[in-house]
Amino acid sequence: MSVQLTVEQTAFLQGPLSMNVGAVGRDGWPCVCRAQGVMVARDRRALTVLLSASRGRAVIDALDAGSGITLVVSRPSTHATLQLKASAATRATTGAAQRACSARCVTTFANELKGLGYGAGLEQALAALLPTDDLVALRFAPEIVFDQTPGPDAGRVLARA
Repeated sequence: MSVQLTVEQTAFLQGPLSMNVGAVGRDGWPCVCRAQGVMVARDRRALTVLLSASRGRAVIDALDAGSGITLVVSRPSTHATLQLKASAATRATTGAAQRACSARCVTTFANELKGLGYGAGLEQALAALLPTDDLVALRFAPEIVFDQTPGPDAGRVLARA
């Protein structure tokens, strides 16, 4: 069973975000990599997170071995943060829609950082670091959603399946 994300959470996930996806390796150690896009299913019960196959190899291997998945998304200008967890993720197909989503997410993230005073060449640098040519799509149904925004409510459960 999965959580149905709220309209507000769905809108947040479409914004300018810093995204990281994590899992636990066979050795019991956590592994994390930068995600570069997230797509919300129409029914708001599943997410597809996009990451680089080469940069995310440890996370992908851990998920293939049965690890749970964690996605942490944060808006740099406000530090508003959500953490979404599920007991498993499966691979999904990638195509033009996923590449377009990734490019949009990288651009909006770069624009958010530029608004905070980071350099003008940031968008090109991020696009080079987060290319769309080796994307892997991981689909999961969140089972629990946390507010991880720094402050007194950090860690509060927002929804649980």
